[in-house]
Amino acid sequence: MPCLTVQTNVGDNQITDDFLKQLSVKLSEIVGKPEQYVAVHVSGGQKLFFAGTNEPAAYMELVSIGLSANQTAKISNEIMSFFEEKLNIKTSRIYIKFTNVAGNMMGWNKATF
Repeated sequence: MPCLTVQTNVGDNQITDDFLKQLSVKLSEIVGKPEQYVAVHVSGGQKLFFAGTNEPAAYMELVSIGLSANQTAKISNEIMSFFEEKLNIKTSRIYIKFTNVAGNMMGWNKATF
């Protein structure tokens, strides 16, 4: 149940449905979980300064069941590269916070995982 939440100062008009679909597919592939369980939420046009400037930047949080230390480095590389390619955000201007949750601590479809 990976859920990626992104806050960025890139214009909201660049966060299209096509972009969100590509991000959903990419996240599914990276974490190795069916897209059926993937959620992505990107808020563009945010007031965000990073390293003292308002150049394109992003703050992300990824919550998922079963994240490992080995996975987070790969996820960081691939997600940051995706945002660099699609939205021209330098990878040095992106933070990702990872949160690993137990299945019983995540609700879905009137139950938990």
